[in-house]
Amino acid sequence: MRINPLKLRNTHLIVEKYLVASFPWSSDMGNEVANTLGLNHVTLETKQFPDGESYIRYPIDITTYEGLILIQRAYPEQNNRLIQTMLAIHAARDMGIKNIHIVLPYLPYSRQDKRFRDGEPISLNTILSLLSLLGASSLITVDVHKPDAFKAPNMRCINVEPFDLYAGKIGNVSNAVLLSPDIGSLWRVKKVSEYLGIPFSYLEKFRDRVTGEITMKPKELDVTGKEVFIIDDIIATGGTIIEATRILKSMGATRVYAIATHCLLLNMADSRMLEAGVSSITCSNTIPTKYTEVYVNQSVIKALRGLIA
Repeated sequence: MRINPLKLRNTHLIVEKYLVASFPWSSDMGNEVANTLGLNHVTLETKQFPDGESYIRYPIDITTYEGLILIQRAYPEQNNRLIQTMLAIHAARDMGIKNIHIVLPYLPYSRQDKRFRDGEPISLNTILSLLSLLGASSLITVDVHKPDAFKAPNMRCINVEPFDLYAGKIGNVSNAVLLSPDIGSLWRVKKVSEYLGIPFSYLEKFRDRVTGEITMKPKELDVTGKEVFIIDDIIATGGTIIEATRILKSMGATRVYAIATHCLLLNMADSRMLEAGVSSITCSNTIPTKYTEVYVNQSVIKALRGLIA
């Protein structure tokens, strides 16, 4: 933590421009952001009361700052961590901070970006509206589920795309092809392909009208003898990748690799994927795991530079 003492010139307090504040489990990202941008950094104090309610506190006087960069890894315990984020935003606004930029590398509830059934909320809109109403000036996230749905009134929404980092990780693999688990994420593999110049496609799903069984196969893509990289924004249970691996191997794929930005890895998904024949799992540090090999901090910092310049 680097905190400058209060500076006085002609008896007038000099206001610092920006402070970086992070939650304890996000301090690695907070430190890198602060060091790169030449800003002070503090770690928020947090605790949970016996009844389950959240407590947060800024450990210094933040009223000497014009703006705040607040960094929160909102998974796991996403409900609790979203409440912490909202408390921190409102406290800063209440203390007179004018510009509050939020960094949520993984944005919870982003998959509920429309009303799938009557009576449902559009949960993404609920979260974004609350952050905006509480006083957030902008929100930065990484590889949001559907960028077109990532918008809110009176709050700038910035989606950082890590696809150049994925291309660098894949590198010059001979006989490589890129595959999206469905047509909805096809745009992701297309962007990675633009860096590498290699073929890409998506898994097409078919339902047997008699048995109801769902099968998948790559859309117009021969995977015989190929190294297949499946790319998606989230790995939750890993079910789609497990089934895709089985199909791809039966079609002659040499190896299958899984790459995802946000690795939730529920119910030992990683073990089940590896047992199914996935050669490797690559994740980003939006949610740190033992498979983290892609680091998005500098991409986030680039987005922040544009906001605080």
